[in-house]
Amino acid sequence: MVVRRLESLGLIIGPLLFALSPLFWIDGHYGVTGGLLIAIAAVPWVYGLIGEYNALRPRFPLLSGLWMLLVLIGMFGTVAFGLQGVFESVFGIAEFRSLATFDIYPLPVAIVLILAGPLFPVALLSLGAMHWWTGLTPRWSAVLLVFAAAAFPVARISRSVPVAFIADLVMLAAFCVVAWFAWHRRDEESI
Repeated sequence: MVVRRLESLGLIIGPLLFALSPLFWIDGHYGVTGGLLIAIAAVPWVYGLIGEYNALRPRFPLLSGLWMLLVLIGMFGTVAFGLQGVFESVFGIAEFRSLATFDIYPLPVAIVLILAGPLFPVALLSLGAMHWWTGLTPRWSAVLLVFAAAAFPVARISRSVPVAFIADLVMLAAFCVVAWFAWHRRDEESI
């Protein structure tokens, strides 16, 4: 019961820290504080998502295992993007220099940023679908998760603080609902 409560809190704290990050962006870039918030948000968020994995595993053993793999790879990409913002700011690297460096190391950049980063919204889409089918949360909540997953990359690609902040608030709302139902889930519902 205590662990499930902590996991539920992780589903709120992670998206909340993430939602605060656009407030610290500098000209559409994460910067030190924004990037650090993104990287730190991954820890409680993944912890909370492990609780959802535990609830989904009895219903979808293979699918939930593959989903957790997507979550971990996607969060790795999310942390990498956050730390990229931190290091660009710390070392005073302008965007054009950063992008030029990516040309020197195409495979590592492709693996870390281009492949891993987009897997997190895919994992969120999958979570919404699994919640829809299992009824762990109401269907409107699953739709909110899917909407938040779709808004996530749009917000990041646009580099617009208002768009990112609104998308992140939708994400926070979606995960607050998931956390509410996870908090109140009975042990036999997780089996």
